[in-house]
Amino acid sequence: MARKASKKKTTKKQDLERQERNKRFAVATGVVLVAGGVFVGGAMGIGELDQAAAGFVVSGDPKVEIIWPTDETGTLWLPIAERDRLENMLGRAAGGGIGLTRSPLQEVGLALIDSGWINGLPEARWTSRGTIAVEANWRVPAAVVRVGSRETIIDWTGAVLPLDYAIGESNQRYFEHVDAMMPADGKPWLGTDLQDGLALLQLLRDEGLLEQVDGFDLGEGADSGTIRMITVRGAEIIWGAGPGRVRPGEVPTSQKIERLRMLYRESGLIDAGWQLVDIRGDDILSQRKEG
Repeated sequence: MARKASKKKTTKKQDLERQERNKRFAVATGVVLVAGGVFVGGAMGIGELDQAAAGFVVSGDPKVEIIWPTDETGTLWLPIAERDRLENMLGRAAGGGIGLTRSPLQEVGLALIDSGWINGLPEARWTSRGTIAVEANWRVPAAVVRVGSRETIIDWTGAVLPLDYAIGESNQRYFEHVDAMMPADGKPWLGTDLQDGLALLQLLRDEGLLEQVDGFDLGEGADSGTIRMITVRGAEIIWGAGPGRVRPGEVPTSQKIERLRMLYRESGLIDAGWQLVDIRGDDILSQRKEG
């Protein structure tokens, strides 16, 4: 009888040791998963594993680490004031969440989507430091649209970015006389006139003819849709319909490009030193500034 009682006592002690060992292993496994950047809370449910690992990894509100966009030289192009604003905004979104739960990741992701700065869905993940790392496909500024006394930044699709400047202070090429009203941040500007303007901007960049262009007048009233290039000298080059569009009395896009190249070869200026140049028709028409 004594031997039998001793066996039960030993078995119970071993079970308790095994349970404690399994618990320590479970918490360690949770930390490893975080270190590997794998989020498991949504799939497993939030139980003792998540709560224990959260207490081990995260203390207080998690810090958000944003992987900022860079240009081809690796330079951060987003203004520091805007970076600070986004960091504060995402920090508030992550605040108050429980580590390893889906909530802080979701809130950070939704806040970045609402900012108007990104395309598609961002990726938010936990790191081994207990922080939230965020990557996204950032919208890249292409130009500005002048509205009143301000210049609003847009990307290459015409979507509005949450930045604006006083006239002439954006260091971007501009569009003026856009037909449609300005949409909300992150939304595309409606209308074909701006899309045609962006297509011409892209074409001139690809052809190496953009350096001397300051902006684009998209026309208004009866001239709406007739694009005029404004050079850095303040001269106007009447381009006409958007690239690829066929309009009676206008030569093809390829011929317009060749005319700009010819003017540049002969004078070093795409406007040839004239104040007004019309490259749409059968002949190039030009005019000097009076006085």
